[in-house]
Amino acid sequence: MKAFLPTICLMFLTIFSSQAQTAAAPATNPFPSISTLTGWASLNSQSQFDIAIRAVGFKFEVKEPGEGSTAYTYIRKVTVNEVNYTDRIVYRITNNNSASIISLVTASTDLVSLYTPQLATFKNNNCKTEMSKDKNTTCTCYESVNFAIDLCDERVKLTMGDGNKYFVSVAKK
Repeated sequence: MKAFLPTICLMFLTIFSSQAQTAAAPATNPFPSISTLTGWASLNSQSQFDIAIRAVGFKFEVKEPGEGSTAYTYIRKVTVNEVNYTDRIVYRITNNNSASIISLVTASTDLVSLYTPQLATFKNNNCKTEMSKDKNTTCTCYESVNFAIDLCDERVKLTMGDGNKYFVSVAKK
């Protein structure tokens, strides 16, 4: 009986401390900065990228070998303002490790507003990507000496109305 009371107290302490940790979780949905994305694109190593992306809450989903390159897809489930979203990031690396592309897709955060100020030092150029040719998508494309970055806002039809899906692609040249 003497061991029972401390066990019950320990159980309540554990329950209340785990609820306090859950309540303290941030309400924001942090995304990696442009400098982080370009750094990841420079890695040319899926294993190093895997460690970096897991640190921001993404989990490995699937590996897709293709002609000339391999794509590794990671996802994370987030809740923003009580709405559930799935963020997806794809790391595509050429088979000879000469170039890599990181593509991030979300509906949970306005990536255009988030990333546009970070791209002030990049040169704005004409978009020639397939996505930018879609009439429902607005893309702005940027370029530096080492990277090409596409930042898009795609209007999508949702079951409960219109919504946005945001897309950023960082390609190492």
